[in-house]
Amino acid sequence: MILSALLALTLAEPSLEQAQACRAHMEILIEDAARDGGHVAGPTWFIRDWWEGRAEEAGAPDDDGAALTGIKIALGAMSVAEPERFEAERQACVDTAIEAGAVPGMGPE
Repeated sequence: MILSALLALTLAEPSLEQAQACRAHMEILIEDAARDGGHVAGPTWFIRDWWEGRAEEAGAPDDDGAALTGIKIALGAMSVAEPERFEAERQACVDTAIEAGAVPGMGPE
């Protein structure tokens, strides 16, 4: 089931739900990195911004902070209850964005 969801993410334009989930994944990654070491790698910001753009294109409201907070809470629970699924989904978000050219110098040539 996880594999089919990951394939769907990489094969089609992301839905609003997918884009917001990936944006939330990147927000959590940024928060964790900042808390753990204070430095957040540059590509992470590009990937987060790319997913924010996909969410906007998919119809996210200008003020979607409450929705993003709810998704982050759900992902936090998933990271504890289903850590493998959480990591697989996060990695799929990263891979999809890189393959789409979100990070200069990375991805398809």
